[in-house]
Amino acid sequence: MHTNSRKIPTLAAFCSLYGVAGASLALSCVLFLALRYGGSLALAGIGAAIAGLLAVLLHPFVFFTFYFGALFFADTRLPGVPLSVNQIFAILFLISYASYWIRGRTIRIKSHITPWLTLMAVYFAASAFFGESPEQGRLLARYVVIYYLLALFLASCIRSERALYAYAWIIVTLTFGAACAGLIEAFQKGTFLAFAGKITDAVRVKGATSTANVFGWNLVFAYPFAFFLFCQVRRKVWRFVALAMGVFCLFIALLSLSRQTLVVVLLELLVCARLFRYPSRRLLLTIIAGFFVAGALLVAPSIVARFISVTRLSRDYSYLERRDSAIICFEVIKAKPIWGVGLGSFTAVWRNYLPADYRTFFAQYIEASRPRAPDEGYLQITAEGGIVGLVIFLAFAGAVCVQALRIRRVALAHEDNLAFNLGALVLALMIQFLATTFTDDTFLYVRVWLIYPLALLLDKRMLFSSPEEKTLSAKLSETSEEPFT
Repeated sequence: MHTNSRKIPTLAAFCSLYGVAGASLALSCVLFLALRYGGSLALAGIGAAIAGLLAVLLHPFVFFTFYFGALFFADTRLPGVPLSVNQIFAILFLISYASYWIRGRTIRIKSHITPWLTLMAVYFAASAFFGESPEQGRLLARYVVIYYLLALFLASCIRSERALYAYAWIIVTLTFGAACAGLIEAFQKGTFLAFAGKITDAVRVKGATSTANVFGWNLVFAYPFAFFLFCQVRRKVWRFVALAMGVFCLFIALLSLSRQTLVVVLLELLVCARLFRYPSRRLLLTIIAGFFVAGALLVAPSIVARFISVTRLSRDYSYLERRDSAIICFEVIKAKPIWGVGLGSFTAVWRNYLPADYRTFFAQYIEASRPRAPDEGYLQITAEGGIVGLVIFLAFAGAVCVQALRIRRVALAHEDNLAFNLGALVLALMIQFLATTFTDDTFLYVRVWLIYPLALLLDKRMLFSSPEEKTLSAKLSETSEEPFT
């Protein structure tokens, strides 16, 4: 992996010396004001100054860790602060990244994926901004731009094999923590005892997220990262620790009692076992078999009861709600086939597109002010972004998958397991994303945009040197990396 860090001695010196001195001076001023005038505003200023100083000094991954951890909670706001907790950590990450970039510690991304990602971000940001609901559109446009920059910045921070593993460990470890909290919730709700009857939210595990489905998707997302670490980490004990945490996350994901989650769990087990290169295949199969046995004993009755409800679709609330959303989406597509109504606008203008014959089941009885999400990703993208948006989205996803396959072939020829498994990781995550998009509007889930930093690294110009074409592992062994402090 090329370490195309820009060497700017003057800026680096400014950041490391004058920057710290300036931050210390600012902190001293805030402390003086706090002692002089007191009050919660001054205390908040002290906290902000300390956090800003730490952001200048520490590695961006430190604040990415807090940011990713905050994503497991529903929108959480501090008293008197007009920002959510994850937004605060996102700002600190940006400050830390700016310091890291000024000091010349980032790499310049060379990727054939970058133009596709940029095109998608620009199109959907413009679609949101000029959509039928200006208020919703501006909010969604801001998110698209922020997530796009987040993907670029994270990619440019992954300058070594060690940084790549750190990125994976952050995601796996924090997800495992959320899964442990989910297990406690399952005992509290008696989820394991819900062997039959109607499955309700009273027994479904959802953690601190908004819905059980979102909680399940969050846990499943970590499994390919855990499998990647299982394949790549050198010490055997840590390899199996990563795999055990990943399998545990899949098991707790089943406690969301979501039909879609069960399908994706099975898909992930098969896809990862097939795509990656790893030792101990027989042992892995034994572990997976044990997972299925545990699932059969503990949660299978609840899952079976959940799937039996599919035979009663005329009374299945989830199905009827999705059916209404699909009907309205098709009405939107018929009215605005090329450009759609604008990203994010569906939730605000859906009632304007109710079918004239009112063939929806109950959508016509819901007040127009109530937001309504399509919950079907491909229909949402087409209704809000039009056919043009759907084509751009599919072209981007296709470009990522094709690039991952190409890198795997090149890596196989060079016997470079790290590059091969990095390609496998991106493929597994994209398959998961494309599968879940059938049933959920996952396009703007933050975790989806955390796939793209890895996709941006999948380029021969990043992974292999020319003309010597050393393997990634050999190149990385020659690269020193400072500790994450």
